[in-house]
Amino acid sequence: MRYPNIIRAENDMLFTDDGRQCIDLFSAHGAALLGHTHRQIGEKINEQLGQIWISGGLETPAFAEAKTLIESFFPDSHSLAALYSTGMESAEFAIRMARVITGKNGVIGFEQCLHGKSLATACLGWDNRDGIHIPGFFRLPFVQTASEEKVLELLDKTLAEHSVSAVFLEPLQGSGGGYAASRQFYQETSHLCRKAGALLVFDEILTGFYRTGAPFFFSDLGFVPDIVLIGKAMGNGFPVSAVVAKRKYDIKKEMLPGSTFSGNPLASAAVAATLHQMQMLDLPAMVAQIEKVIHRYIDRFKEMGITPRGKGALWIIELPSHMDVEDMVANIYKAGVLVGYTQQQLRLLPAATIELKNLEYACACIIDAIFNFHNGRR
Repeated sequence: MRYPNIIRAENDMLFTDDGRQCIDLFSAHGAALLGHTHRQIGEKINEQLGQIWISGGLETPAFAEAKTLIESFFPDSHSLAALYSTGMESAEFAIRMARVITGKNGVIGFEQCLHGKSLATACLGWDNRDGIHIPGFFRLPFVQTASEEKVLELLDKTLAEHSVSAVFLEPLQGSGGGYAASRQFYQETSHLCRKAGALLVFDEILTGFYRTGAPFFFSDLGFVPDIVLIGKAMGNGFPVSAVVAKRKYDIKKEMLPGSTFSGNPLASAAVAATLHQMQMLDLPAMVAQIEKVIHRYIDRFKEMGITPRGKGALWIIELPSHMDVEDMVANIYKAGVLVGYTQQQLRLLPAATIELKNLEYACACIIDAIFNFHNGRR
């Protein structure tokens, strides 16, 4: 398919160079949670452009404001450990943090959890069949291929037999099929980590800041992980991520904190403006409305043997292997809707600010495209 060339965007709409307009049901991999070209966020970034763009790690008022706002979303037990540009950077720093804090080298991840595309972060969740193996990195099955009881048994065994610094977990898989475990599973994972002296790292770069309804996925689990990775929606599309950790963990030079663009004033301004706007909105109610609309279409999907997985404003539609996903996406685009996709999955990550009538139309277009393919009409 020919991918559209986007020349302009506004909230949940994208405008192409050939005069088309499309409902955006992907919001740039889930980053633009408050919609594209948000005026107040743009004004804050423009204001910062006239002051200082980058400070080389020196403190700025923009960073101080962003830090205060980020920490306001967490209990007093946690604080901002680092502000980076990408989720991968934050995950890499969390690995280094955990190794220094615990004095152990091992790291455990779960299959199909995506923590980044560096050698280390990719190894935690993906087997690219490239023969690469990092000593001390362990990748366990997750609930799409094993029972929760079996996964916990393997986790307990690996923690007992190896020197493990951290367990990384994406609580709702945004690229791995939308799978999530039960509340009890996450609580037991936390217990096993404490017992073994390993840190539990929740990757909430996609699920954080109301994407699944609550402020964070862990908000409904009854505990706060040792380290939380956040990003995407936090800057409403501006490149930024962060590591939030228990205050008792000192940041030491052996962790190699900081980088050229870490904590830069532009990203800090974007974060401050975005979080200010979030505080002014009833995002749980807005996301609940999105989920309500999508639930109205789930029975139609089930009639075709497809069950969407997800929560709030994060949904994955896994298509049967005989369906051509690229062809499907092309047909959906022809109807004026843009969705994300990977492997055999359609990824729906609408902005919380999407017009509900647009969401209704988009869902109907997806149903029609799958129905037509299902019945041999493309």
